[in-house]
This record gives sequence, structure tokens and C-alpha cells, in this order.
Amino acid sequence: MKSSLLVSLLLASSILMVGFTHPTAKETAARPEVVGAFPAPPTGAGPGLLAAFYVNQNEPHVTRFAPSSSPAGNSFYVAYDAAQQAIYIPTAAGVTDIMGASSNKLTAHFPTIPGGRVAEVVPQYKLVLVLSGKELAAYSTTGAHKMLFHASVGGNALVVSPGGKSVYVGGNMDSSLAEVQLPTGTVIHRYPIQQSGDLIWARDQIFSADIKTGVMSILEVKTGRVVNIATPEVDPAFNYANIPAATAGFMQLAVSPNQAVVYAAGFSGHILKFSAIHDTYLGEIAVKSSASQPSKLSGIAVLPGGKQAFVTVENQKESVIVNLMNGTISKTFSQLMSNRWTVLPS
Repeated sequence: MKSSLLVSLLLASSILMVGFTHPTAKETAARPEVVGAFPAPPTGAGPGLLAAFYVNQNEPHVTRFAPSSSPAGNSFYVAYDAAQQAIYIPTAAGVTDIMGASSNKLTAHFPTIPGGRVAEVVPQYKLVLVLSGKELAAYSTTGAHKMLFHASVGGNALVVSPGGKSVYVGGNMDSSLAEVQLPTGTVIHRYPIQQSGDLIWARDQIFSADIKTGVMSILEVKTGRVVNIATPEVDPAFNYANIPAATAGFMQLAVSPNQAVVYAAGFSGHILKFSAIHDTYLGEIAVKSSASQPSKLSGIAVLPGGKQAFVTVENQKESVIVNLMNGTISKTFSQLMSNRWTVLPS
């Protein structure tokens, strides 16, 4: 029965691009620089759409990777494999889709852990990590995509060290940040960092955002030292069961090209800035997408050059290009969203 369900999901996912915008020949010659799955709840059905933004053409495109209103269409954080020019789309259905970065066409599917909506490629070992709320698994990026390890550590955020030595795993509900050795999958350490809503690496440190308390934790990896920075990004009535109603809270993190500044998209309508050199809070940038109501920011990606960011305004169902010095919006893309953007390096 499980096998039949998987086959049905894979066949259903093969209805790819009907009714959605195709890139032009000029755009497929160069891949998009930013991609992200459309928003979906932590469990259940999702829209089955992937957004891609071509910086050079200043144009977005939307591609269907799975049927709408199905677990196969529910993804959170997609991964990019530079060696194969491939995008990995993990889904709540326990199937990961592979899409060509330039072609915007699905090339393969393979079974992965149930509920695994977060992925990251580790090129040093030719593996892709898939994370669910309870599990972490690694699969080969070549051949039959064989499972390489399975670990009983879960969450909704992960970050891999630049050399591929370890992956760090945390979650909104977790009491610690787990370090998992690669490529063995052994949990080798736990750090006293709670409620990691998102994680990012900058200058041999890991930044961990707590969506509920507005605290940014910074782990100095070599020493294990932890610095906690309080910010104004706090909603006293925050409730995980009703995040859309929140008036503040950290969402995605991003980092400048030189790794000197870490940015956090806030549900208050601000981009918060942190120094990765001095481990300090640098203030915030107001992003005003609407004159009548505050913006609720979720996904954020720093664009090449480091002067602008591509940001999702959740409550307006749009994404905008924002000047990171003054918050000026230079372009708006309606009905284009992702809670977690992935940057495809040049």
C-alpha cells in the first residue's frame, strides 16, 4: 500500500508546467539566482509551486512541481546542487523532487523521510540532507539516491559548516542545537541554544533566530561560546498555533557577501541587522509595502552585490526588492512568495 501511494504521488507530480509561465530561451541559458517553494503549513497540503527569480532579467517565474492541495506540494526549504545544476525540492509526502535549475523541468523523484520539508546539499560527500520535525536523513546525489544515514534528530532549520564537517540542526520547539557529524550522521554535541527558527553561518559562527522571543543567539563554533542578543522583534502574545496573527517574530536569516552582516526578516515589517564581526545588534530597516497596513516579512535573500534583498511580504502575498541601506522598495512582484529563499551561488 505504501509503495502504491508513492507511485501515485510520483505520477501526479509529473504534471509539471501546464498553465504556468515558462522561462524564455534567453533565461534558460542562465539559471535563476534565487528560488523558493511557495508557503505551506508545517503539515498537510501545499500549493506545489516553485518561484524562481532571474536577477539579470529582473523577472520571476513560477513552476509547478506537484499537484496543488496535496502533501506532495508542501515544501519549505529547497536545496541547490551546483555540480549537477539541480534543485532538490523535499516534500511532506516523503518524496523529494529534482528539478533542472536552467530547464525548470523535473528530472527525477526519490523517496525520502515522511514530513521532510527542509533540504541541504553537502558537495564534499555528494549527499543531500533532508530534515523533518523528528528525523534527519542523508541521501546520495548520484545513482539511485541511496539513503546514507538516518539520525533521530529533527527540527525545521539546519546549517552545514563550510568544509562539510558537521551539520547543525535546530527547531522552533527544541531546547538545544544539535551538531551532527558528517558523513556518519552521529550526534556529537548539543549546544544550549533554544528554539531555532532559522540558522545561518557567518565568519565561523552560527546565528540562530528565536521567532518567539526575538533573541538572536550566536555560537562561536571553535570555542562553543554563545552570545544572546535581545532585540525589539517581540510580540508578547506570540502563539505558534497562529503565527499569521503575530505582530513580530524572526523569520528567515540572510548574510552579506562578505559575511560581515547578518540580516533577519521580521514579522514586524523590519529587516534587522547584526554584525558578524563584533556580535552586536546594528538596528533595523523599515520595509513599507503598503500605506494602509504594516508589512509582515518572511523570506529574505541578499542579492549579488549585497546592496539589495529579495523579500517576501507575507500578508500582502508579494515579494519586493529592498534597498538594504534605507528600505526603499524598487520593484514589487504580486502573488510571488516563499517563506525560505535559497540563493544559487554564481
